[in-house]
Amino acid sequence: FCFFFSSRRRHTRCREVSWARRCVQETGINAEYMGFMIKKDQIILGYWNIRGLAETARLLFAHLGVEYKEELYNLGPAPEFSRECWFSKKFTLGLDFPNLPYLMDGSVKLTESNAIYRYICGKFDPKLLGTTLEERALVDMVASVLYDFVMAKVDLMYNPDASKVQKRSIDKIADDVKMFAKMMEGKKYICGDNLTYVDFALVEQLESINDLWEPIFKTYPSLDKYFKEVTSLPNIHKYRNSENYLKNPKAYNNGSARLGATPLKKQFSINNTQF
Repeated sequence: FCFFFSSRRRHTRCREVSWARRCVQETGINAEYMGFMIKKDQIILGYWNIRGLAETARLLFAHLGVEYKEELYNLGPAPEFSRECWFSKKFTLGLDFPNLPYLMDGSVKLTESNAIYRYICGKFDPKLLGTTLEERALVDMVASVLYDFVMAKVDLMYNPDASKVQKRSIDKIADDVKMFAKMMEGKKYICGDNLTYVDFALVEQLESINDLWEPIFKTYPSLDKYFKEVTSLPNIHKYRNSENYLKNPKAYNNGSARLGATPLKKQFSINNTQF
């Protein structure tokens, strides 16, 4: 079996939410029974209890200072890694295309990560979508490249047999990192002088590669400078230094991953192999 909980959280990820996260990881107690009830009109972000595809949305909420609530799901223990906690709710939430992550904002119910990111920007700061036709086109291009990049990462990190990881996935990641580094030369952000939502998505993906596979920030100074530029934004810096930010490199992926998994205490005993 696996556990689910929902709790109130602000973009600062307050201390009580940090305690609630630990409770659900170690006991499976539903935080609603602990008094962490949510405002009815608050935005809900649903995802696994990891960074994954939801971290970009969290970064956006942090940057924008938006209060929101998370509904977090945990896999069951190895070796089954049951997803029943999600499957039991999947078709009860009124989602057109049920999946994780999901976002609910009143009558708006969305899945698909890019749709979620774009909705957050459109509602709270449309400039993050791009301010000119050219810039919006560049944003869309980078978002599309990042989708393929993430799919290659999934093969790299979730394939249980390192010998079967597709060479094209490894080549895709390495080639894209080089192209991102080249694209960043002489720029403040990936699409130019203006911050856009793909900067948060790209920084998260680059950091995971740097932490789990290869120290790309040492290899590519332009990416290192870019990473520091984005993560030094006041609200992002505050968020990343808050108690509840998932700093552990093993929090990138779910427990079934071979790399970047989170063996939750009292639930998992996995030996993650390295290249």
